[in-house]
Amino acid sequence: MPGMLTVGQLARLRAAKGRAFEGLFLRSMIRHHQGALTMVAQLYARNGGTEPAVDAFARHVQADQEIEIGRMRGLLAKLG
Repeated sequence: MPGMLTVGQLARLRAAKGRAFEGLFLRSMIRHHQGALTMVAQLYARNGGTEPAVDAFARHVQADQEIEIGRMRGLLAKLG
């Protein structure tokens, strides 16, 4: 599934402390949210989402994930 952390990435996250943890966590979550955007794109590329409820859900997911990615990028910028 796109955006999921590997065992190694989870271990690095577990070992990180302080600002290093915060940066690693935010970068990991951005990738995770981008994975959701990839799944939405794949849905539409395969002609999915023609049902109104599925289309509405996919659009909601896309909008929410884009907002969250923007917020997390802002937090990363503050970390420096």
